[in-house]
Amino acid sequence: MKKFFLMLTAVMALSLISCESGNNYKAKGESMVKQLDQLCEQQDSAAVLALVDSIRAMEKTIMASSDSAAIDEFRQALKESRERNAAYISVLKVKKGVDKEEVVKEMTQDVMNGGMDINSITESIDKMLQEEKK
Repeated sequence: MKKFFLMLTAVMALSLISCESGNNYKAKGESMVKQLDQLCEQQDSAAVLALVDSIRAMEKTIMASSDSAAIDEFRQALKESRERNAAYISVLKVKKGVDKEEVVKEMTQDVMNGGMDINSITESIDKMLQEEKK
């Protein structure tokens, strides 16, 4: 009987740990959303690009853990902010020297992963073309 309770306790502890890590990624995503929105509003281009790189790094870290639920939660937490700020971020990347095709390819991956909608890409392309004409 003691062995049974010991095993049950171990299983419960592991399940709580795994739930905890998923919640941490969601909370981290929500924190990054607030930062991204604030930095885009302030038009702090260097900080925005650094945060975008941090978001990408976090996604890669979560994907490496093979925790599909955590990556979905993280992406969903960021989705609306990414959609709102996609055009601004795209223009910043192009001004920094990133190829427009690479920017669009990256956003297309986000759409395919459920982290952004297709309208964000078209809006971003329009903004990049407007900036190019200036």
